[in-house]
Amino acid sequence: MERYGFCAHFGVGRPPQARYRAGVEARAHDILIVGAGMTGLTAALALAEAGRSVLVVDKGRGVGGRMATRRIGVATLDHGAQFFTVRSEEFRRAVEWWAADGIVSVWTNGFGDHPDGHPRYRAAGGMAGLAKHLASAARRAGAEIVMNQRVDSLIDTGDAIAATYAAGSRPPDEAAAAVLTSPVPQSIDMLESGGSPVPEAARAISYDPVIALLAVTDGGIDGRLGPAGARQLSSDPTFTFVADNRTKGISDRSAVTFHVDPGLSSSMWQLPDVEIRSRLEPEIGRFLGPVGVREFQVKKWRYAAPRQIHPDRYIDVRGCSRPVLLAGDAFGGAKVEGAFLSGRASAAALVTG
Repeated sequence: MERYGFCAHFGVGRPPQARYRAGVEARAHDILIVGAGMTGLTAALALAEAGRSVLVVDKGRGVGGRMATRRIGVATLDHGAQFFTVRSEEFRRAVEWWAADGIVSVWTNGFGDHPDGHPRYRAAGGMAGLAKHLASAARRAGAEIVMNQRVDSLIDTGDAIAATYAAGSRPPDEAAAAVLTSPVPQSIDMLESGGSPVPEAARAISYDPVIALLAVTDGGIDGRLGPAGARQLSSDPTFTFVADNRTKGISDRSAVTFHVDPGLSSSMWQLPDVEIRSRLEPEIGRFLGPVGVREFQVKKWRYAAPRQIHPDRYIDVRGCSRPVLLAGDAFGGAKVEGAFLSGRASAAALVTG
């Protein structure tokens, strides 16, 4: 893993650690984890089971990050990650446990008319259900998970790593080590705001944006999206993935998720939702046919998927007083499995290091 042996604080006036130390009482933990997605929750569970005092903080209302599920009336829609596959033995063992507990199951063996035999897994009740399962397990193991708190700065105080929060919404937290699992540009902002070093390798990581369209229909569209109720589109100019969440088995009503091509998503990013719908409605009709749309929502994922991936499972930013790791699905392999393995590797590094 990469190591950056420097501890240069910068900024105007007193260094961040001096400003932080002025009259601040902070709570202490063994490990601070920023982000309650797959990587953060996986790391939190492993560290808590190893006996560490773990605090997870996330700016969202619910756990899961891009493993996101939304309710619109009686409809349920996955609007971030749609499924996951299994390549490694380590992840396979975890998936077998989840399947035995009824947390996940095979959705399909391929999205075309002729399945390829490779399982794609769904989570019961939506992808967020797997994240909730991991969060519950982490809490039972002793981890504390706090939502609706955005970390503003990560500061090396000289003998700890401290997190401060936006608008002082929460008193600072200190830890002997930190794992930042947010999208890397957000983690860089936290480090820079606190005067902490930023590895150059982290600046090379980039992401594609994706706009998700969520359409609850007036009637069923059974058969229009193939046996699995979904299409993975490699050459469509508008959409990369379309799925009916009822056929998928997580919604009581037909509710379709559309993922807009990253290039098109980028070009439409600043448009208001109503204009995005207006422009893309004819394209939606190609998949829905004559079925009308009862409700419609737009969700924007600025950091939907890593475009440039770091080869290792994490970047070790140690070189200050305590270790700080950058982790997530941009490290060592993308998607849900990559995020899981990054969380496991980060936890193992902190336990054994």
